[in-house]
Amino acid sequence: MIQRKQSVFLFIAAALLFITYFVPLSSFIGEKDSLVLYIYKIESLVPGFSSPFSPYFILPILSLVSLIVVMSIVTIFMYKNRRLQLIFVRFMLLLLLIYIGLYFFYYIDILENQTGGFANYEYSISIPGIALQIPTIVFLIPLVSALLLFMAARGIRNDEKLVRSTDRLR
Repeated sequence: MIQRKQSVFLFIAAALLFITYFVPLSSFIGEKDSLVLYIYKIESLVPGFSSPFSPYFILPILSLVSLIVVMSIVTIFMYKNRRLQLIFVRFMLLLLLIYIGLYFFYYIDILENQTGGFANYEYSISIPGIALQIPTIVFLIPLVSALLLFMAARGIRNDEKLVRSTDRLR
């Protein structure tokens, strides 16, 4: 059935990771340079200067997040094959952990060394037409998504146990 709670967890995890395409992940303001890290590019805040990194530098985290979002949506519709669905969710958890490791231990370190400053993770999204700004802490999104994927895997495992217990009674 598509209306299971793990389908909701998978959808929310995909939606949260999809949000990272529209907001900056972090900014680096330093004495050497000022850069903003997006999921798809690194932008220089200094007028007239371009990013010192090639577009291929950001490709690993872009491909990981894109793959997780697509796999999460596809996995929702695999409700008839719970074993394969569980394998996909565990694989997405592994990819998400790789993404978190790359982001925090590789990209942040390189960009801090490049700019000479520290990472700033807090931003606010202004909504046009409304005088409201929503603060975002984008670095929490992968952690919340990992928790949601873990809860989805647990729900799929519980469904599989329930089906096996009814097979045993026949």
